[in-house]
Amino acid sequence: MAESCVKSNPRCGRASLPKRATEAAPFNSSLTELAIPPDVFQKWQRIVDLLADIVHVPSAVVTKLEPPCCTHYRIVASSSSMANPFPVDDTFAMDIGTFCETVIKNREPLLVPNALDDEKWTGAPEIRTGMISYLGFPVLWPDGRVFGTICVLDDKANPYSKVYQELLVLCRDVLQDDLKTLERLGNELENQREHLSQLFARVPEAVIKIDRDGVITRVNPEFTKIFGYTADEAIGQEIKGLLAPDDLQDEVEGFVHRMIQTVDAFAVETVRRRKDGTRVPVSLTCVPVPSTGSASAEYAGYVIYRDMTESKRLQDAQRRNHELQLVFAHANRGATLSQLSASIAHELNQPLTGIIANCGSCLRMLTSAPQNVDGAREAVRRIMRDGYRASEVIKRLRALFSNKAATFEPVDLNEATREVIALSLGELETSGVVVETELAQDLHLVTGDRIQLQQVVLNLLRNAMDAMSTVDDRPRKLLIRTERDEGDSVRLSVKDAGIGFDPNKADKLFEPFYSTKSDGMGVGLAVSRSIIRNHDGRLWAVLNDGPGATFSFSVSSHAT
Repeated sequence: MAESCVKSNPRCGRASLPKRATEAAPFNSSLTELAIPPDVFQKWQRIVDLLADIVHVPSAVVTKLEPPCCTHYRIVASSSSMANPFPVDDTFAMDIGTFCETVIKNREPLLVPNALDDEKWTGAPEIRTGMISYLGFPVLWPDGRVFGTICVLDDKANPYSKVYQELLVLCRDVLQDDLKTLERLGNELENQREHLSQLFARVPEAVIKIDRDGVITRVNPEFTKIFGYTADEAIGQEIKGLLAPDDLQDEVEGFVHRMIQTVDAFAVETVRRRKDGTRVPVSLTCVPVPSTGSASAEYAGYVIYRDMTESKRLQDAQRRNHELQLVFAHANRGATLSQLSASIAHELNQPLTGIIANCGSCLRMLTSAPQNVDGAREAVRRIMRDGYRASEVIKRLRALFSNKAATFEPVDLNEATREVIALSLGELETSGVVVETELAQDLHLVTGDRIQLQQVVLNLLRNAMDAMSTVDDRPRKLLIRTERDEGDSVRLSVKDAGIGFDPNKADKLFEPFYSTKSDGMGVGLAVSRSIIRNHDGRLWAVLNDGPGATFSFSVSSHAT
């Protein structure tokens, strides 16, 4: 006779019974399979072994309803007692009338003290295995779906006392707690997988997962964008044969071997091959996966590729731009040299004229009778003095218009500015420009290339002279000022009384080839800005309150 037990969850037995498939099961049809770790099954096996010993029955089992159709249930844990006729993995159809089938369908406990005395169970398949009594409870997932049953069976009549029933309930609760933990961990794992999957799909680099043989097992969408292969074309292929150019096959083998042998990620820059055969420069990062554990032992790790084509193009463009700036700077110096010819002639003419005059005086004094040796000696001193003056002019010109690499050192900006003014005096006088200076006495030295900074000062001075070349109604005054700037920097300003500039085109003043002069090259201010930027400084222009404009640059002092 069948009786209901304590409300909870059931389980069923096994047997070599006729197993007929059924069309469908109306319950648990949406059950999602959750992988149960081996250690959990081992724990359940220990539980059923203890149940069989404590209750003194030949059989204690845990069954599981098999998704997705739920037309069968399977034994997943079965006591190891000799008389137990239900081995693990035995499967039973859900339409043959077993005790566990009844528990699963009714979702209620079942007690059958003696199936032979109850007409309802005379056809129970368990009877053919010798099991005539049964106590089982349904086991539920945390959301209420039926997982299966936990039950005990005996080959003789057994009323299963209340203590045994409570013991089975406790064992059922342990199973349900395990399922609750598994589902929580499963949800967390699924969330992590979803996040990782999105990361894998959206990372802007090509990501390839490879096994220990260097065979591709997974790729992300960026892989297809960079290399041209679809996922179907890539998966299952050796990474070496698919992506490595013929001359880099050994390199890839070495990377895979290194990934297997180490746990440290490493990165290199190299070249790989696209599907169309073109070579692509890449930054390659190998991320090994330690070979501990069965899952990680299946693959070596991940290879991440960043397409460096654009970066290389930008580097080449920057290099070409730098070379072009050097050409501009040299052209600017050459053009300035041509424009300064009058100043150069003036600077050299004075010492050369003195040298010629003193040579004549010296000759007369040495040929006179008597000879004027003291006068000749003084004339020779003046010749040497004027020779040194001419030599210094040539030295300054050579330095200013040389094309040698920049040398950064402490520079006295006041002294460098005075040299530029001295070099330009002839042209300043010819242009009718009056130069005034306000050079700060306590000015810090600056860190920079003396010749390049002098070129900037010369460019600004010439720019100011050009701006005043058409001014006739006011003095052509030019003020050069040095002073301390913010943050221990040093500022130099060149203020003119010229025509100024269009404020709407202020941004164009420092662009290459932009000039307001019909015969201008338009590179002087552009080169000046490039030089100041290379000194980590800034160059700018403002309109004066009165006529003209002021061009200024600021660079760091040597103290910083």
